[in-house]
Amino acid sequence: MEPSDGMMRGSREERIEGMKSLKEAEWNLYTLLDLHIGLLDHAQDVRLTALDALMAIAEKLPQPITLSPISLLADYIFSVTVSSGYTALIFQFLVQLGTPEADQAVEKIMAGARTMRVNDFRDFVDILITERRSNLLKGVEKTRLSRTKAEILRRALDRIAPEGE
Repeated sequence: MEPSDGMMRGSREERIEGMKSLKEAEWNLYTLLDLHIGLLDHAQDVRLTALDALMAIAEKLPQPITLSPISLLADYIFSVTVSSGYTALIFQFLVQLGTPEADQAVEKIMAGARTMRVNDFRDFVDILITERRSNLLKGVEKTRLSRTKAEILRRALDRIAPEGE
């Protein structure tokens, strides 16, 4: 399956096979989106196979998917190009929103500091310091950071230490 414009590509048989493969998939947002595409397919046999897959997943009694605009922003924050500037924009939005869910999303993003781009890490730390939300850095495992990221974090925390935050 290759959804690019909301429709599945390939022959009818390939689309049916794609739906069949979802019977064993983990229940998450991506499975839901794939099933949704199958349920909207113009071919009835693809739609029926998508329904069969949905019933097979339902038999496993999976936990419901927790979905909110904030969780989607956190899940897709790194899906944009660097040149768009949206990674930092989304992060700043979440920090400024300041709700418990947004704070949890920020902490989750920062917990992935080890694998994020150095420039994103620098931007995120700067945003947290500027917005006086350094408390959201608690999920960053300092011992697992690269030297560059550890130095960025150390300098940022040194900047706020005199302020007593």
